[in-house]
Amino acid sequence: MFIILPFIAGIFLYLILYKPDKGWRVATLDTAIVWGVLVAVITEGLSLLKFITFSGVLSAWLLINLVLCFIFFRFKVKSLANLKLRANFKGEHFYTILLICVACICLTIGLIAIVAPPNNWDSMDYHMPRVVHWIQNHSVEHYPTSYTPQLFSPPWSGFAIMHFQILSSGDRFANLVQWFSMVGSLIGVSLIAEQLGSDLRGQVFSVVVCATIPVGILHATNTKDTYVVAFWLVCFVYYVLVVGKHRTSWSHILKLSASFGLAIFSKGTASIYGLPFFVWLILIDFKWNKLRALKHLIALIFIVITINFSHYIRNYDLFGSPNSTYSYTLTNEAYGIPILISSIIKNASLHLVIPLDYINPAWVENVIYKIHQMLHVDINDPRTTFGSNFTLLSILPNFEDTAGNPIHFWLLVFAIVICLSRHDLRNNKYLVSYVITVGCSFVLFCLLIKWQIWHSRLHLPIFVLASPFIGIVFSKLFHKKIINVIFILLIELSLFYVFFNEFRPIVGEKNIFNTRQIEQYLRPIITQKDAYINTANFVKKTGCQNIGLSLQSIEYPWWVLLKNHNNQQVRLEHVNVKNVSNVKSKVYPFNHFIPCAIISVGSRQSEELAIKEGMYVRAWQPVNSLQNIQVFLKNQ
Repeated sequence: MFIILPFIAGIFLYLILYKPDKGWRVATLDTAIVWGVLVAVITEGLSLLKFITFSGVLSAWLLINLVLCFIFFRFKVKSLANLKLRANFKGEHFYTILLICVACICLTIGLIAIVAPPNNWDSMDYHMPRVVHWIQNHSVEHYPTSYTPQLFSPPWSGFAIMHFQILSSGDRFANLVQWFSMVGSLIGVSLIAEQLGSDLRGQVFSVVVCATIPVGILHATNTKDTYVVAFWLVCFVYYVLVVGKHRTSWSHILKLSASFGLAIFSKGTASIYGLPFFVWLILIDFKWNKLRALKHLIALIFIVITINFSHYIRNYDLFGSPNSTYSYTLTNEAYGIPILISSIIKNASLHLVIPLDYINPAWVENVIYKIHQMLHVDINDPRTTFGSNFTLLSILPNFEDTAGNPIHFWLLVFAIVICLSRHDLRNNKYLVSYVITVGCSFVLFCLLIKWQIWHSRLHLPIFVLASPFIGIVFSKLFHKKIINVIFILLIELSLFYVFFNEFRPIVGEKNIFNTRQIEQYLRPIITQKDAYINTANFVKKTGCQNIGLSLQSIEYPWWVLLKNHNNQQVRLEHVNVKNVSNVKSKVYPFNHFIPCAIISVGSRQSEELAIKEGMYVRAWQPVNSLQNIQVFLKNQ
């Protein structure tokens, strides 16, 4: 019931910000930006007071709704008559059909997001665990943990999930943060296409291209931050384009600054992808406003830093760096033209694996190896490669962490070729400048970040931002009926990713409707399902309320399995922490935590476990545990 309060605030914001001359799409983006800032401000404010509780979050949203209600009825209620949401397609029924198909895709994905619980590996590892730690600690301050990405990773999407979780008393709506970001991106992409001079056909095509991105479809139902950062970048880029076409106003500066700040506050790659557009903005602003642009630049930097300031301070206090030293292990350690070409090829190759049995990715891999031999570059150089060696054979097309966007990749390539070959498109300097800037974002990413097999998901903002360009170029081609058929096929092919998500399928023998929820939570470690459940049951039988976690594997399933039982408040904290966050064990409230049971996962077998609170004796070990799960009880 209380989960509706943030949405009511969004409705009031929309009604207040709506302007008939700007339209409903602009009002939607403006609403999202203000709402996103409110989530950050509320969270940081309540955290300072150690008041991240149900009553604290509820009171904050009630107060905001009262203020927005007053503003609306005092200043904006008369403008309600001008509210227009419908679009006039002037008899173009085909566009209506395309948008209905997109709406069906979005609604189906939304259903999956609500029905399926969070179960992505990274969600289990740090996205969801930090949310429950914040709720338990009544604060977003750093805490001792065996997996530090829970701490230093930009937290905005986690903040939004936390609000939903507190107000709904569960994680039922946690996946919706990504889903709303997808819907918002579709709206923003259509506005970007409009700013690039597109007609209705190009705007609709842009939406279809964006809605059918495989990685986007798969990630719109999880609790990661891939689509969240894509959405904030879409908002930022849209207002950069607005500034490029109109005289810069302080309203534009505030909106693009806030959206860029929220993007960086959501994921570290935002600063890389946004930098070329940031440079474009500076050049445009100085062209329009000369020295006044310097004030805009100072304001932009100030707002971006202000949004991220508290998180930077927390990181600097613990890690000695705003982003932690871990992020530097992901940064390239070697540079040069051949190395850059290598990185571009390796990143692009992730989108060359087509999910057809008779197309073997091995030949693509062999070609890439031969190219590297010609470049005299080691394809597996640890200075430019993180984790496993380069391979395309382990890519699963419907697994959200390795899936590529092969059709969209080739659509983009063809669109670039067509744009260069057609005089009318080539002379559209704004369109050409836009796609060059998107390309610079991708090249900058390849230049700075070590290649990983999981990079395709990090490329989502590039494909989202490229959607308007693809849509516009294909909308300008002759043989409209053939192009129409191509876009219908694009929608049909996207259904594979909608229906057959590896972790959240809606058809098949084991789908989200006929599979027990606990099994869905444990999907990443399904072979260890019985070991986890039996271990949790053993701990529950002990009646222990303070449970220590000594983990080298995913954490969130333990919160689900050990959640309050017999009306007892269960507290989980990391113990035996070996990294820098161990210093937090010495401060309140963590220095008062004395576990009566410790769950150990991944450590070597031992009869005893010694921590600073005392000696613990092994009391349980499930049969055939591949992760070496053990439970230790306090030695009396």
